[in-house]
Amino acid sequence: MKLFRSLLVVATVLVIGIISCKKGDTGPAGPVGPAGPDSVVYSAWIPLNFTYNVTDSLYEDTLLAPTITQGILDSGVILTYIQFPDQNNVSHIQPVSALNYIISEDYSIGKINIISTKDLTNLEYRYVTIPGSRKANSTSVKVKGYTPTELKAMSYEQVQQVLANKN
Repeated sequence: MKLFRSLLVVATVLVIGIISCKKGDTGPAGPVGPAGPDSVVYSAWIPLNFTYNVTDSLYEDTLLAPTITQGILDSGVILTYIQFPDQNNVSHIQPVSALNYIISEDYSIGKINIISTKDLTNLEYRYVTIPGSRKANSTSVKVKGYTPTELKAMSYEQVQQVLANKN
């Protein structure tokens, strides 16, 4: 009986302790920290400077691209654009992927090798690197809700709008 009373007292103390506990008030918010670096990086417009390769009858150019790292190659997205004037000297920006019948690219750490069937010297070229943030299966990899294929098919202006959206 003495053991039963001891257990009853301990149980009562525990129940009262649990019931009487309450969550404390939320304290003031701390100071805002510095903004982190933006992970999406774009190059300046780079004038192309092709040389003709007699062996394969193609025009070639190699650009330095320091933001193309092994991490970008392994899990990121690289978008590329060419800016060209029309007959009225109005500038247009076209994704390189839309010009795959004329131009082909090969990416390596710190470099973009470009080959073309036409001499595109003096046209301006830009690349954008977007690091991957999480691994998914190949059908569900998304950047701001878009697959790499969808992003590559967009105009430069559309990609700017998508990446500027803070959703």
